[in-house]
Amino acid sequence: MTRPVSRLSLRIEFQQGVLTVHVGGSLEYGVTESLVTAVREQLDAPREHGRIDRNPSPVRQLRLDLTELTFVDSMGLAALLMVRRVADAHRVALRLDNRPRCVDRLLQLTGTLDHLTAARAPGETGASDGRGRRISGTD
Repeated sequence: MTRPVSRLSLRIEFQQGVLTVHVGGSLEYGVTESLVTAVREQLDAPREHGRIDRNPSPVRQLRLDLTELTFVDSMGLAALLMVRRVADAHRVALRLDNRPRCVDRLLQLTGTLDHLTAARAPGETGASDGRGRRISGTD
């Protein structure tokens, strides 16, 4: 059985400090780098509104809208984890909006749900225990 060619669609919006990346199709082997690259390029890009003193990026929040995501594999999970790292490096809050069941199931099975969805204070990086306390040795 031959699997059809993977299609990943990305649509990017920036409004009032919120960068929204609409992710559609399949987030799988062979296409995941385009998501990570798009996020990295957007967070590195200077914006007309100027830069915020403590935050090198004028983006305060990165939202991945997963409404139209139909499939995610282990490489897609790796891409989401890399997006988390990129957001943390830029001191930008990350939200995974409108997660389909396949994403929640994968995040639960792999123990990454809290890591990818937990709110963090501005500038905070590293892991927490789910109660807001940092786990030592994770930075």
